[in-house]
Amino acid sequence: MVKKIFALLCVVLGNDMFIPTSAHAIPAFARKYDVNCTVCHVRVPRLNQFGQRFLENGYQLPGTEDGGIIGKLKYGDLTLDQVSNYFAALFQTTAVQHVSLKRKVAGTDEKTEIGKTKVFRFFTAGTITKNVGFFVEAQSTGGEIALEHSYISLNNLGPDNWAHLRIGKIDPSAFSSYSTHRQHFGPISGNVVSNGPFMAPTINRIALTPAAFSSKFFGLFNRSGAPTLPPAPSLYNSTSENGIDIHGRPFGDWFLYQVGVLNGAGERAGDSNNSKDWYVMTRFDFAKSSYFSANLSGFAYFGNHNAKVATRADVSRSRYGFLGNFRYKMVDLYGAFVVDRVSDLPDALEPLFDATATGITLEANVLATDRLMLGLRYDHMDAGGIRTQRTSSSTLALMAKYYLRSNMAIFARDDINLRKAHGGASPVRNFRNGFTAGIFMAF
Repeated sequence: MVKKIFALLCVVLGNDMFIPTSAHAIPAFARKYDVNCTVCHVRVPRLNQFGQRFLENGYQLPGTEDGGIIGKLKYGDLTLDQVSNYFAALFQTTAVQHVSLKRKVAGTDEKTEIGKTKVFRFFTAGTITKNVGFFVEAQSTGGEIALEHSYISLNNLGPDNWAHLRIGKIDPSAFSSYSTHRQHFGPISGNVVSNGPFMAPTINRIALTPAAFSSKFFGLFNRSGAPTLPPAPSLYNSTSENGIDIHGRPFGDWFLYQVGVLNGAGERAGDSNNSKDWYVMTRFDFAKSSYFSANLSGFAYFGNHNAKVATRADVSRSRYGFLGNFRYKMVDLYGAFVVDRVSDLPDALEPLFDATATGITLEANVLATDRLMLGLRYDHMDAGGIRTQRTSSSTLALMAKYYLRSNMAIFARDDINLRKAHGGASPVRNFRNGFTAGIFMAF
């Protein structure tokens, strides 16, 4: 019966055309509800509208409070999920990565690497009881294990769907139109040599991440003195930070609000910005027919003394932006325009520092066959920071993902630099293109 309800809702929400019916995503919830990934996913890891509502409702069916009963076994007064309904894993490895340069200069590297980058994510998620959900994710990258997201969600506080509360290490962008952690194709790592605390690093090869979500500034540091590199995800689109937020849809499915407070983006050495960082986001869902859906998000992130400059003075970083998603049949379009601003600069540094930076990311994905997905992404970063260091960039990524099985795929991408080298001195401009191929599996 549950499976039939899911199938009906999936048709109503208009997202089942993106994946063949045999496909399965991260299977923990698929096992629990006895369904395939088309119910919640466009393609792993991106969510369709039903999946977004499922996430917003704390891993309960949208419009329900079933966390205490669905998929659980009774042991007297105690109800527990089966173990297999709690745990899942994702594995991704870069099999081959080749980087070519427009011009070789001292300190830069042009080479081919085999099997160097590996990502393994293990997570447990579900519901403890009615309207109480949880999520814990551990990630291993290159042999180092770190706790990424871990939070408790208290759902349906007051009338249904009016307010849901998350507490812990959260992803602020999870409910937006372009979630940072739900990319079909992950970021490409760079090559950076640290020159010591509060010293500009030597960047041999720039990392390739969505420009809209990146830090964008040259010459900023976190509280431990480590540089905040321009490609690094930050602020509202950071990896994850300790905080608390509330979200809900009090006026119906067409409108979502979100308000949150964080310790401060990037403060890995401890929290010392007493006034915290805070953010707001609103999302408008315009359509959800069988063949078409669209939504637009606007957000603002207000930082309070959440970064430092080379003089070790505190500065404040803030972010404002618009994110959009448009889906029509097999076509999936995403876009983001984001403005970053640094304030509270020391008087002596103001003439030397460009305090505003912008980033644009545009992405299109199309399911060409039931197994082959093709993608195209354009990124432009108008960088800020120390004027003698700042270098803007524009790249184009050509991407493909072929599903050998429903939970296993091979992928390839080629990132092309659209800017001139200008002598090859800057790693942003000296980069010609980077080809990456690898394997993706979910269990």
